[in-house]
Amino acid sequence: MLVEGLLNIHCARRGHKLDNITADDRVCYSVVTNAEVVPSELSTIFESAIIFGRAAIVDDDEEKSIALNALVERLAPERAAEDAQVMPSFARTTVLRITPEHITGKAHPKK
Repeated sequence: MLVEGLLNIHCARRGHKLDNITADDRVCYSVVTNAEVVPSELSTIFESAIIFGRAAIVDDDEEKSIALNALVERLAPERAAEDAQVMPSFARTTVLRITPEHITGKAHPKK
C-alpha cells in the first residue's frame, strides 16, 4: 500500500525475505490486476506495475501503526476505527517500507 509516496508491506517477524533485505536492501515489487485469461487467443488481458526501490524494516511503532492502519482502512474498512497497536497481531507483524526509485508498468492492448 502506498503511503505518502512509499510502499508499505507487512510480513512475519522472520524469514527468507527479511534475511535477504538485511543482506541487500534492493527490491522489486510486482502487482498484477484485472487479469483475465483468454484461452482462444492463448493470451492474458492484464494491467501490471513493477516498483524498484530500497526496502527497510520499520522499527518505529508509530510509523508501523500508521502503515498498518492504512492497510486495515483499505482492506477491512469496517475495522478502520481500531488502532493497529492494540491488535494482537501488531507485535508479531513486521512492516517493510519500500522507497520507490523507478516504477514501470504495462497493460494488454485490449485494456
